[in-house]
Amino acid sequence: MKYLSRISAVPLPIRLAAISFLFSLSVQSSSIFLSLYADDLGASKSLVGLIGSAYGIAYFVSSFIFGRQSDRRGRLIFVRVGLVLGAGAYLLQIAAIDPVTLLAIRAFVGFCLGISSAAVMAYVYEAEGQVGRFAAYGSLGWLFGCVAAAVAAAFTGASESHATYYSLFSVSGAASALAFLLSFSLREKEGKGLRVPLFPISLLRSNGRVYVPFFLRCLGSSAVWAVFPLFLVHIGASKLWVAILDAINMGLQFVFMRYVERFGSTLVLAVGLFTSVIVFASYGVATHYLQLIPVEALLAVSWSCLWVGSLSFLMSRSVERGTAAGLLYSMTYLSAGFGPLIGGFVSDTWGFKALMFVAAGLTFLGLMLSRVLPGGGQPARQG
Repeated sequence: MKYLSRISAVPLPIRLAAISFLFSLSVQSSSIFLSLYADDLGASKSLVGLIGSAYGIAYFVSSFIFGRQSDRRGRLIFVRVGLVLGAGAYLLQIAAIDPVTLLAIRAFVGFCLGISSAAVMAYVYEAEGQVGRFAAYGSLGWLFGCVAAAVAAAFTGASESHATYYSLFSVSGAASALAFLLSFSLREKEGKGLRVPLFPISLLRSNGRVYVPFFLRCLGSSAVWAVFPLFLVHIGASKLWVAILDAINMGLQFVFMRYVERFGSTLVLAVGLFTSVIVFASYGVATHYLQLIPVEALLAVSWSCLWVGSLSFLMSRSVERGTAAGLLYSMTYLSAGFGPLIGGFVSDTWGFKALMFVAAGLTFLGLMLSRVLPGGGQPARQG
């Protein structure tokens, strides 16, 4: 009780920023070297893709279900349940003995994360009226996940590669557990739950210019990220440089996400899609990992615009914000379910460079569709 009273005295924006930071730190610490971990356990590139797919599909199902439930039953119960289950799920990854057990555990991790992700985003918007700062501290958490990975890789060395993975899984579990404890300092207004249809077709249809392009871009990026560390190693990067390149992206996201929300969400979305095309095409022509330093900076711009622009657009135009955010997370992780299958198959069959141009093509299709699909209506009244 004394702990809670002290934490509750801290301003709400700081507590929310800390939860966002810890949540993203937990995700990144576990995922940054995951394809290398799977490879060490004997997985082929296609099986690496399947492991990523299991995680994404579980996250998709969970965020769809529990985003809607958070509109009906309140946000914080789902925030807390997802965080505490996630803490245990991260530690379970240490027990993986082969690619099949890793696949099952990663599916469980994805399901746990989906319970809390949409609920916490809706809570933040209703508490603060914006999502850019919250998302920015999430990117800071991703950055520190990269730092943790770099430190682990530097201190454990190539001869103790499994110690690198185990230490990062422990960091993930601890960060999620700490976020769970912090969540008890949050309070939720009593109110009547919203009635939300089981399948919110009208919400999907009325915001097609966000959901469809977002899905296509994430489908391409999920295909790339499933094998990206392997691609970087292929063009000369060490584990340390894999972490450094990720850190450049995440660190600059923290900067950009704090400012892009002040621009119109439609413009920001278009910029995010256009710059994503350039990023993936640049991967396709790169021959050395050092060439990707400016590309990672542009990636930070593209994702900041796409993520914050999409969330701002949907949160401001929807009363059922948990469902709207849940659908966006669902698009992210539905693509994470199918994207790694594409990534594993294309890179196995035609190589990494072909995969990068496939991702660029999918994103360009999304950019074109964003100009013709239906958009949202007027911003919804808050309160």
